[in-house]
Amino acid sequence: MKIDDHSPAPAPPKGSVCLVTGGEQGIGLAITRALTRQGAHVHVAGISPQHLESAAADLEAEGLGDRVAFHQVDVSDRAAYEQCIADVHEAGGRLDILVNNAAFTQWRDVADMSVEDMQKTMRTGYDAMVVGVKAVLPLMRAAGGGTIVNMGSSAGVVFVKGPSASYAAAKAAINAYTQVLSAELAGSPVNAMLVRPGTVGGTEFFGRHVPSQRMPRLADFLPVSTPEQVADAIIDGILNKRAIVDFPGYLPALYRAYALAPGAVRKLAALGGPARRDFAATGPRRAAGRTPGPSKTARTLTQLMEKVGSAPWALAAVRAGLVPLDTTLQHKTSGRLSVGRTLGVPALLLTTTGARTGQPRPTPLFYAEHNGGYAVVGSNFGSPHHPAWTTNLIKTPTASITAAGKQMPVTARLVTGPEREDIWQKILNLAPGYQTYNDRSGRDLRVFHLQPTDRDQQHGS
Repeated sequence: MKIDDHSPAPAPPKGSVCLVTGGEQGIGLAITRALTRQGAHVHVAGISPQHLESAAADLEAEGLGDRVAFHQVDVSDRAAYEQCIADVHEAGGRLDILVNNAAFTQWRDVADMSVEDMQKTMRTGYDAMVVGVKAVLPLMRAAGGGTIVNMGSSAGVVFVKGPSASYAAAKAAINAYTQVLSAELAGSPVNAMLVRPGTVGGTEFFGRHVPSQRMPRLADFLPVSTPEQVADAIIDGILNKRAIVDFPGYLPALYRAYALAPGAVRKLAALGGPARRDFAATGPRRAAGRTPGPSKTARTLTQLMEKVGSAPWALAAVRAGLVPLDTTLQHKTSGRLSVGRTLGVPALLLTTTGARTGQPRPTPLFYAEHNGGYAVVGSNFGSPHHPAWTTNLIKTPTASITAAGKQMPVTARLVTGPEREDIWQKILNLAPGYQTYNDRSGRDLRVFHLQPTDRDQQHGS
């Protein structure tokens, strides 16, 4: 795999010389495969002879073997890793892309995990990354450019019970290091990119190293990625010189939510007990040959609403965790960030006057636009009793809403008759799951129209 020493640095990743640590299994193998298919020359550094042999056989069978070289190396051994980098550079004449993906993964509580394993987690993830960056940075600068990819994790941003403390600490350190490195390299031909994936299914991460039950029950209802999807996102990030790649797309909203209300997110993650899904055997849920129907957003929202309405633990989780979190997010961001908006659904924060207390009562709600105002439904998650905010509005129709960065006074009107049917159809088009709530509640859900009292302050969402 010797490349002409005098050839110019290629447009990545085609023709690039790459090194992927931990590139012989899981996400690393998917990255190796994706880079190779893009026309790169890839060197894989891995510690397990069995995994290296298996990966070599798989890639050879796929017709990619002639573009991949394998190195057995323990990246936590500084001298061995530095020698590997030197060997790759000598063989290829340059090193254009480094992917620091290797990790030592054991998820156990602090009381049950040895000091040696905790230290090995940091040495393999963070320390090896530092060694790799220091070794390749001068090589890339001398060659006129390059890309450093450091694999973080959502576990290094959102700190909840489940991941081991050492794993979260290593990923948090990678997170901080890479973002500062990226700032230092801004404007230079070398790009440092941080990758922070969420749950990735179908690999030995869960199949061998981490029991799925270490994940919170909430993870059962969030998107699960495949290694191939993460690899594709990384290729896109390399091509577009991104500083951060978060995948799946809901993660930035989760990170902002945690930054604003960490206690509420932890409380939500703790509800419902451990996950029941087998993440070792599953990737994203897809339905082959699906006939046209409701939008993906509507289907996802309906599934969530049906689960909340049928499972007592899920309803308890929503009431105790998600509703307070959503209220906090909308209050602190003036409605710019909310659970609803994360799902692609219009959302607002309604503040009513308590019927008994006379105190302000905030409630996060989905809404549908109607006649220059906002239509909202008192579903109470399908419970048999009307929610308190609807009683508040009947007694005191004047209220306020916060939506899309604006706060405005509104006057509420309980809608009945043909107008209610019109609004109801708009609501069902937005979220068909409201029909489940209606049927399960045994009552007619109250529907209100919230009319802004100052027309100049109407919403712009």
